[in-house]
Amino acid sequence: MGTVNLEGLSSVVDLSGVEGERRADIWTGAAPAIFPGLRIDTIEPHPSIGSIQHSRMGQGALFAITSAPAEVAYVPRAVNETGQHLTLMLQTDGSMVAFQRQRHCELGPGDICFIDERQPFRLIGTGCSQFMLLRMPRMLALNRFPELEHLVATIISCRDPGTQLLAQTLIHLLHVANELREAQQNAAMNAIIHMLGATSGLACDLETVHWRVQKALDFIEMNLPSPDLSAEQVARAQHISRRRLDQLMRDALGLSITGQIWNRRLQRAADDLRDPRWANAPISQIAFANGFEDPAHFARAFKRRFEETPGQWRARVRIPH
Repeated sequence: MGTVNLEGLSSVVDLSGVEGERRADIWTGAAPAIFPGLRIDTIEPHPSIGSIQHSRMGQGALFAITSAPAEVAYVPRAVNETGQHLTLMLQTDGSMVAFQRQRHCELGPGDICFIDERQPFRLIGTGCSQFMLLRMPRMLALNRFPELEHLVATIISCRDPGTQLLAQTLIHLLHVANELREAQQNAAMNAIIHMLGATSGLACDLETVHWRVQKALDFIEMNLPSPDLSAEQVARAQHISRRRLDQLMRDALGLSITGQIWNRRLQRAADDLRDPRWANAPISQIAFANGFEDPAHFARAFKRRFEETPGQWRARVRIPH
């Protein structure tokens, strides 16, 4: 994909100003501090390069990394599901081999793969390399594309025009991320997650989803604010029995119609609670806007799902990552 300028984010680590004999120690100490659970198993004694840049992106984060040859391993820490991420990795220069869940792929410039931070993984760079990481909120990404869980350590080739579009968008985002307001960062994260559907890996999977399921999902999204939305209403709109649509939904997504409605209502409410545009709205108003008729019922369901009350979830948005 040619030379890419990865400058633009806030510098966290830069070895260019560090004496050669101290570089390996600085790098092996800094990387695990930035990425808890990560350890550097192998690195040359005097790395010629090494930098990590960062920008918060709503509920996620964007990183630009330049690294000398190294081998790293990751073991997840005990974090509740809402604090975990799915990471999109874009190789911009050099090569990297990613291993996860008995799969592996070798990334060249312009290639993309996904890494699930709920599972151990390993990365091996045999030469100097540059890459970007977009840490996406796990539940937000999986609610849109459940099949992402099964695409870890699978190459999405730079030869695909959809991958090229996504890669160029990420590179442009890198140059403007620090100038975006929080609401814009949230919107950019949501937009990129939607753009994943343009890549060949996900586009192929979407084509295999039964058309009735896709139309049912669209109907649910359009009518989510209505408290009257029900499984029967969704099935009637598709001119199919509830039992048959439930079967199709379970086969495609692992959820019944009712399960998907609840899933989307709770996830959208969670997103709204951390959206600056709703910062001054009462929690009850957010509950009503997402189809819940009883705020107390909403609060109980929210805590069962996210292991926090809506108020605790909202408060954590101001805590820096």
